[in-house]
Amino acid sequence: MPPRVNVTSNQILEAAFALTREQGYESVNARSIAKRIGCSTQPVFSRFTSMDELKHAFHTYLGEFFNGYVMKRMVGENPFRQVGLAYIAFAKEEPNLFRVLFMSDIRKLDGFTGFFGDADNVEVAAQLSKGLGISFEGAKRLYMKSWIFAHGIASMIATNSIQLSDGEILEMLGSSYRAFLVQETMEKGVDG
Repeated sequence: MPPRVNVTSNQILEAAFALTREQGYESVNARSIAKRIGCSTQPVFSRFTSMDELKHAFHTYLGEFFNGYVMKRMVGENPFRQVGLAYIAFAKEEPNLFRVLFMSDIRKLDGFTGFFGDADNVEVAAQLSKGLGISFEGAKRLYMKSWIFAHGIASMIATNSIQLSDGEILEMLGSSYRAFLVQETMEKGVDG
């Protein structure tokens, strides 16, 4: 009888990460993970009771990887713009990971209300409100519109629908942000 292999949850997540990065998330299953690690599927299911549980753990793992990716790029005078640029750069450099993290049905938000259920997103909106002198609700709309615009560019890049230079991306993000800001400034009196 072969010796029992002690496989950790982290090894399983790392294998899923490598497979996704190289071949796409479609290639990830218990058998491909086990093959990557060099074990049977039994250790995979001893750490995760189902592929659904593994999928959610993997999404969290990817989220942490993405947060580290963004934090490394948070240099410059405008952190809000840096986040948008990092988001798009991630789609360009890691399209398979981007598609799983931001273009899959793993994480279901309850409309845009769910987006602001995340304390970090609420904090960004609060900082925008204070820094720009617009209402909190206006700052939330500005953040959401800017995120949707950046997500559109990133999604097109991740799916090879468009090729854009860094300069073109920067110009497009700047133009859209200014337009959205003008909108919120003009509507400033509407909600506070």
